[in-house]
Amino acid sequence: MTENESKERKPAPRVDFRLRLATTVRYRVAKRFGDKFKLSPWFKGIGVDFSGGGAAFKIGKAIPKGFLMYLEVFFPFDKYPVSSVAEVLRLKDDTLKGKKVFLCITRYLLISPTVQDKMIGYFINEGARAEKDRAGK
Repeated sequence: MTENESKERKPAPRVDFRLRLATTVRYRVAKRFGDKFKLSPWFKGIGVDFSGGGAAFKIGKAIPKGFLMYLEVFFPFDKYPVSSVAEVLRLKDDTLKGKKVFLCITRYLLISPTVQDKMIGYFINEGARAEKDRAGK
């Protein structure tokens, strides 16, 4: 293992902050054709759980493990979506309003570090606010 590889694998505690949030997720699936990728049309999902390292959201069609997705997630902290490339880690059967859907669990492969820090800061602030609200009740 090289020095750079060991640096990449160091734990990043801030990335582990999580937030449960029902928000719109737009996504395109990347299909490989030889050494090139072609993106599907846009689809919409409903966000369930987000962290600085990945996202879980409900979708209508199954996507195989290992497939790549281009994601746009709409968070309340910005009028523009957070864009990333993510890998599908697993899919679970789920329901949404009585209909069968899939819970798609992903990890971010490409995301702007500046945007990722802003997103994690939002998660930390929302978690602290929720904890304060619970303590005050």
